[in-house]
Amino acid sequence: MMKRFVWTFFLVITVTGLAQANPAEPVPSVADTLSNHWGMRPVRNDSTTAHFVDQPRPGWEKAALVPYYILGIPFRILNTVGQESINALDRWGVFNVPPSEHAGLRLPGDFYLLPEGGISGLKGISYGLNVRRYDFWGQGSKLFLSVSSSTKHADELAGGFYFQLDKHWGLQLGGGTSELPLTKYYGLGYESTEGNESYYNRMSRWVGAEVDHDLGRAVSMELRSYYSRVQARESRYEVDEGLGVIHEGNLPYGFPGESRGWAFKFGLVHDGTAQTGRPQDHGFQKAGISWFQGTDDSDLTFMQYSFDVQHFIPLWYTQRTLGLRIFGSRLLKNGTSDVPLTRLVTMYHPNSLRGFSDLRFYGMGNLGGSAEYRWPLWVAKGREGLGLDAYIFSDVGQVFNHTDDVALNHMEFTGGFGVRFIGSDGQFKGRFELGFSDEETVVTLTFSQPFQHHSKGLLYGKDPSRRP
Repeated sequence: MMKRFVWTFFLVITVTGLAQANPAEPVPSVADTLSNHWGMRPVRNDSTTAHFVDQPRPGWEKAALVPYYILGIPFRILNTVGQESINALDRWGVFNVPPSEHAGLRLPGDFYLLPEGGISGLKGISYGLNVRRYDFWGQGSKLFLSVSSSTKHADELAGGFYFQLDKHWGLQLGGGTSELPLTKYYGLGYESTEGNESYYNRMSRWVGAEVDHDLGRAVSMELRSYYSRVQARESRYEVDEGLGVIHEGNLPYGFPGESRGWAFKFGLVHDGTAQTGRPQDHGFQKAGISWFQGTDDSDLTFMQYSFDVQHFIPLWYTQRTLGLRIFGSRLLKNGTSDVPLTRLVTMYHPNSLRGFSDLRFYGMGNLGGSAEYRWPLWVAKGREGLGLDAYIFSDVGQVFNHTDDVALNHMEFTGGFGVRFIGSDGQFKGRFELGFSDEETVVTLTFSQPFQHHSKGLLYGKDPSRRP
């Protein structure tokens, strides 16, 4: 009120002063002043007058927005819950704790102890411990040992060593044993159906070495050799739905049985991305060829070819990214023996269809693709720091025994959504997701990803007999 009075008083005094200064000279009007600077003002008509009208949405647009709002409900709920939870943790000062040099509980001898766990369709809820030792044999070297179990009785003991030989050369040594008593089997090929669900016990042991060489320009070479012994037998759980019961008279080759042998692999990797957490452009490509020679009584020999092509496309909003991926693998038998069940190509991480449990399909080859749309859910500080990213995804793919089997109507389509945890260094740390297919809903909590999957597999105890 006072401010309006002051401005009114000031305007009155100003106009009065102008009139008294030269009462004989009329004060020019606003229109005359504008005319002196901009010319004559045109006559008001439809062509010289702008009309601002709040146009209502047409009916078709309202109808089109209905499914958009309905489909967006779970994502808005996820966004709200995630953002409020993280904001609460931020208010409590959780993110103000200074980071340690290495994660975990420090033990005598500079060892670090960490709990580990996850959720997957194959293992259920897994839990365990891992021990790490850094720079134990020179700068950049690492020791890793892991032991775990799960609610589906999946037990694993594995570990490895990494030696940084020099700036461009590295050496991995690793081995372990793994048992999956409730591995599912539905049949061979893309035609396997949900109604033929059965269970068997898959046990594997392996030991191997890998030499990695940095070739420059983001390209590296892998040379791997490992020995594995894989056994398939009846499970001691779900005996009424055992593989031998459900598929009696049509058992896959190699069941029950054991396969032993050496594998040798040569691979090339190109990683043009700047980080694994929020890559905005460039891509990741990998290709490999391996040769397997059986050491048991069978004449099992085969070659395996594999490829993986990924690319990231920045979208129209900050830190919105579309990740695209296509992968495939193919076995070519050289010996007289058929390839046993435990050596067949399957859908297993990172080559997964995330609406199905791992090891759901078996064949002589596979082909698949993935798409992920990612966007920031919450970031602690800045645009690229510690935080959570949400994403929706779709996977499509199939296994096949012959290339003629590859067809669109033989493919399986899955989709889902999840949340990615990104560290303060911009690197990927873990993900939680829900995957949907026409058979099941798969809940996943893991610290690895199908995109830009970790290259140090032997070091971290990854079973090489399940991966191409």
